[in-house]
Amino acid sequence: MPIFKKSDPSTECEACDVRFDLMHGGVCERCRRVLCYRHLHGSWVQRLRVDLGRPAVCVQCRREG
Repeated sequence: MPIFKKSDPSTECEACDVRFDLMHGGVCERCRRVLCYRHLHGSWVQRLRVDLGRPAVCVQCRREG
């Protein structure tokens, strides 16, 4: 009988309905949607900006202005 159970922190992207690990996506601070890496950041450069302190704003919200 295992003492520790492996957790599965995953959910579905609200843009493309693909299941993803929560460590590789997140929530847009403008529209509050749960999104995968591709729809939240779009590129590793944007991910780096978020890691350095910029707000996590999804690709669609950045495009709309």
